[in-house]
Amino acid sequence: MRGYQLVPGGSGVYRAEEARIARGTIDTNHAGFSGIGFVNLARAEGSYAEWTVPSGAASAAALDLAYANGTGADRPMDVTVNGVLAAVGHAFPPTGGWDTWSTTSLPISLKAGANTVRVTSTTADGGPNLDRITVR
Repeated sequence: MRGYQLVPGGSGVYRAEEARIARGTIDTNHAGFSGIGFVNLARAEGSYAEWTVPSGAASAAALDLAYANGTGADRPMDVTVNGVLAAVGHAFPPTGGWDTWSTTSLPISLKAGANTVRVTSTTADGGPNLDRITVR
């Protein structure tokens, strides 16, 4: 994940430890994450991580999600912004190991003020491990 300036939220980068998590934990047992840990979602449909992202004005943006998927199968997730689906079953393909991080991106729309970005597991296998999101 070289090329990103890793600073706390407000800069566009929001780390795992800044997320609200439903059915998951902040873990440190795999290398290569930024911050103090990564989100390890439960192996359950509906487990999620959610961040509050401020925006000075309504705008189109790109959402980058840094993740690791050490399984041999895709771990799809729904992505919502302010409760509106931005992506249904967005792909998080295998990365080759839990210590191997990758990034997937998608376009989103932000409103002026606080925005809620949520990624929700869509299968009983849960989602991938999540390191951070970047809004640009």
